[in-house]
Amino acid sequence: MKSSTKYYVLLIATVAVYFTVSKLIFDKVNETSDIVVDELFHIPQGISFCDGNFSYWDPKITTLPGLHITSALLLGYYFPCNTYYLRFVNLIGSCFNLIFFASILKFIYGGYNESQFKIILQALSLTLLPPLYFFSHVYYTDTLSLLFLLVFSRFCFANRGKWLILLFGELSVAMRQTNIVWVAMVFGHKLLDILIRSSRVYGNRYLSKTLLSTRSLIANDIDSSKLKRYYSIADVIAAIKFHLSTYFRTAFKFIPLSDIYVIIQLKSVLLTFVLFLYINGSIVIGDKKAHIATIHLPQLLYFLLFYGVFGLPYVLARFVSTVKLILKNKLNVLLLCIIFAVIVHFNTIVHPYLLADNRHYTFYLWNRWFRKYDFAIYATIPAYVFLLFSLYDNLKDQNCISFLLPYCVCIFFALALQQLVEIRYFLVPYVILRLRFVRPTFNVVLMEFLWYVAINVVTFYIFFTKEIRWIDFDDVQRIIW
Repeated sequence: MKSSTKYYVLLIATVAVYFTVSKLIFDKVNETSDIVVDELFHIPQGISFCDGNFSYWDPKITTLPGLHITSALLLGYYFPCNTYYLRFVNLIGSCFNLIFFASILKFIYGGYNESQFKIILQALSLTLLPPLYFFSHVYYTDTLSLLFLLVFSRFCFANRGKWLILLFGELSVAMRQTNIVWVAMVFGHKLLDILIRSSRVYGNRYLSKTLLSTRSLIANDIDSSKLKRYYSIADVIAAIKFHLSTYFRTAFKFIPLSDIYVIIQLKSVLLTFVLFLYINGSIVIGDKKAHIATIHLPQLLYFLLFYGVFGLPYVLARFVSTVKLILKNKLNVLLLCIIFAVIVHFNTIVHPYLLADNRHYTFYLWNRWFRKYDFAIYATIPAYVFLLFSLYDNLKDQNCISFLLPYCVCIFFALALQQLVEIRYFLVPYVILRLRFVRPTFNVVLMEFLWYVAINVVTFYIFFTKEIRWIDFDDVQRIIW
């Protein structure tokens, strides 16, 4: 059987099994609960749009109406617009997430003769990432938000689609406004990459072949001894020095037409969002008082805990390597401990929702650890430091500054301006990094899959069996991510 044929057979079989098992869980979720937390706002909004009433908008909904418009278009006159089918849109969306995860991984590992089964198992694991998988069974924005980001990214990777990058960039933002930072990250990555590889010293083989005229500055003056796949901050500095000396005349002189198309589309998405900000006056749509942008640096540290839990197989796989890395950087470890201590001491913010809403795991984590013990925010610092080194250890051999610099800037804007600690906020930043980890062994991939299955079993068991009753709510409440 041909490799490509084998890949598609495996993918179709995996999607079929995934859908069959998930449908059983999906039906159980619908039998168990009619309303899951914020569905109280999203479901009536979705029904309103299905009925053609686009003038109604629930002020408690903070995101753009991408989810509700998509639901109305997909259900239309063909399916009943009720809780079951509105949720079902996300279940179908999660199947497409699996397909695009596989496509992206196949693209990333294409040159390594990677096992087709290993690629699809990783795609399945990412689809089963517990917080993401849970919200694929309810009517929230997360599943479709990620789906459109994945499609957008896939077109960007291949430099394809003269207008599809623009379309899916806009659609991803329509699902969740904070996706604009990831569009900006791709834009920054593209510009930095062009800046470096258009310099005559740090050009790469792609530009030094027949794609460039032999009469060009780059083709004639390239230093082949410094060709590299991954760039460092020193490469950025060297490229800037070169381009300053030429007044940036060569910086964009040899950009392929495909890159120009991508840049124009990315810039269009960003400019559209600037217009939205100007008109709306804020990044959120409704409930603006509860979502005021505030500097909250500990969110970046909480993201490290997210990585420690859901990236556990990768933490363990490089545990010894990470410890050695820490021992070689004792001074940096000490400086990080001091910086993190200052951050948690002066900038720890506790949103009222975090203390009041006992339907989320963050409520129990905060009240049974951070709030219960005065020393807890400081006692967690060693874990932050270790996980930061672990994350770096999983990224350092396969990433360059043209990705890491825009990513660091964008994760700050995506997380560190949020007062409320929500596990869902960490999903996209983690998925982006996970797709860029050093190629894992099959054992690590298998461990990741089993680890996610185990967490999902526990969390769905808690959802199905643990009841929470609120005085001002008739419906039984459940614990979710």
